[in-house]
Amino acid sequence: MSEQIDKALRWGSEQILVCSDSPRLDAELLLAHCLGKPRSYLFSWPEKVLDEACWKGFQALVQQRIKPTPVAYLLGSREFYSLEFTTNASALVPRQETELLVEVALQHCRVGQELRILELGTGSGIIAITVKKHRPLCHLLASDIDPACLQLAHANAIHHGVDIEFVESSWFDRIEDGLKFDLILSNPPYIAAHHPFLAQGDLPAEPYIALSPGETGLEALEQIIAGASAYLAERGYLMLEHGYDQQQPVRQLLQKQGFEEVQCLLDSNELPRVSIARLA
Repeated sequence: MSEQIDKALRWGSEQILVCSDSPRLDAELLLAHCLGKPRSYLFSWPEKVLDEACWKGFQALVQQRIKPTPVAYLLGSREFYSLEFTTNASALVPRQETELLVEVALQHCRVGQELRILELGTGSGIIAITVKKHRPLCHLLASDIDPACLQLAHANAIHHGVDIEFVESSWFDRIEDGLKFDLILSNPPYIAAHHPFLAQGDLPAEPYIALSPGETGLEALEQIIAGASAYLAERGYLMLEHGYDQQQPVRQLLQKQGFEEVQCLLDSNELPRVSIARLA
């Protein structure tokens, strides 16, 4: 037996409540996906009866959601910086706070400039692709240690019609010696290995390697900061996303490596999120 749209949404919201801070929104997104309609359709036709296939498909997606499986993985896509990106379980779900890193990069790349930019740990490619879409004359090289992430990032680049070079590399390990970049960007893993946050929400379903670099949470940031000067052009900038409580250690690491003009910017939640610094 099937259900009306409004009743299906109430049922889905009640089920999803155990794993999500936005159960109603999640249910709406999943049902709209099953219907092949925009969310507005749900509000226009609340009493429409779902066909049996749609109702069963919705029930199956709700059960996947409460495992939990992120909505972005179930839908296969996620919006980031007003662009739609394909998503899957090989890479982190794109997050709104990461848009700050893109915004900072775009502020340092004036329209018409041909800057050389390296992104480390590209995941699904959202940062490099978004920068390239808005600054098409810039030259982008993006790396990741995971071939599955690179495959996903390459597919997203093709979808958005941008030309980006991708390379399999653990941070700087396979970046060609002698290359120099005007900007180096990264949103590396930065959660400490035993932090309880890793067991909360959807994080258990996301790739652990992209969430935690080790015991302190600073290991990846330390490697990137220590290696960046060899690949930055004169007066080049390093821009890093990090945890809200890592502002001071990141500043100290940057200053220890001789970086200048170190500053930390707040995300949309007014939390320290992105640190930038210039090579002396």
